[in-house]
Amino acid sequence: MASEPCHLPEIPIDTSAAERPAQAVARSQRLTTLLMVGRLIDPSGDHLCRVRNLSTGGMMVETSAPLAIGVPVRVELRNLNQVEGKVVWTRDQRAGIQFDAVQEVATLLHAPEDTDQRPRSPRLTASCSVLLWHLGHTTAPELRDLSQSGCRLGMAHPLPDGAEVRITIPGLPPRHASQRWTGDGEAGFAFHMLLSFDALSGWERNHAARFSR
Repeated sequence: MASEPCHLPEIPIDTSAAERPAQAVARSQRLTTLLMVGRLIDPSGDHLCRVRNLSTGGMMVETSAPLAIGVPVRVELRNLNQVEGKVVWTRDQRAGIQFDAVQEVATLLHAPEDTDQRPRSPRLTASCSVLLWHLGHTTAPELRDLSQSGCRLGMAHPLPDGAEVRITIPGLPPRHASQRWTGDGEAGFAFHMLLSFDALSGWERNHAARFSR
């Protein structure tokens, strides 16, 4: 039986047979290994992903999204660039993506000069009540979305900007945060410590907690 590749070669991506050692060495020299969190968009919506390696022809990502072979996707790397392609293999919450066109790795990893064109941090939509503690008072606003760096809450009476709070989200440990912005009945909070990829990825699959409102 043919072995499943651990990395993606450049176009064309061959997943049908094990490579000879010399080929594997040549291929590894064309790969850039990294663990970069990104946003994966497919016809079903937005998903969290982590890019494990990258070449001119494609990338391997880790994601809890149920991707199907042949599905078109777009991957946005946080504060960097975005690329389009299609899924060519999946295994154990990992997927190989072949780019629609050959890419320059250095260009993909270079932040666009126009900050408005930079992809935003991946955010997971949600609808659940959280416990918000501030100066001894606790309220239960609605969580609208969540990322590694913070969250957006529905709040009829936002706190002063800079207010330090403790937020308890269903399925996650309490987190300390500071209010960063307000508007249209919502408020944005920045966590004092980033939420890990593994924690956020696991929470993405916890629909009972994520959409419990």
